[in-house]
Amino acid sequence: MKHFINSVGDICPVPLFKVEEKLKNIQKGDVIVLDTDHSCAAINIKNEMSKKGFKVKIKEIDNGIWQVYIKKS
Repeated sequence: MKHFINSVGDICPVPLFKVEEKLKNIQKGDVIVLDTDHSCAAINIKNEMSKKGFKVKIKEIDNGIWQVYIKKS
């Protein structure tokens, strides 16, 4: 199942807090898709989630808009 978080306009560390809150309610195999317009938020989330063993991918979907995919293994 995919879970979407719109974090466009949010500054660090708000996007990370939103991801951590969503992680409490997802199952193994689920994917969180977060939209952000702050590259630092995308990088911080990738670093933090990778440390915790999640698979993370970042894709720039538009000029200055990134999607961060976080998969719970």
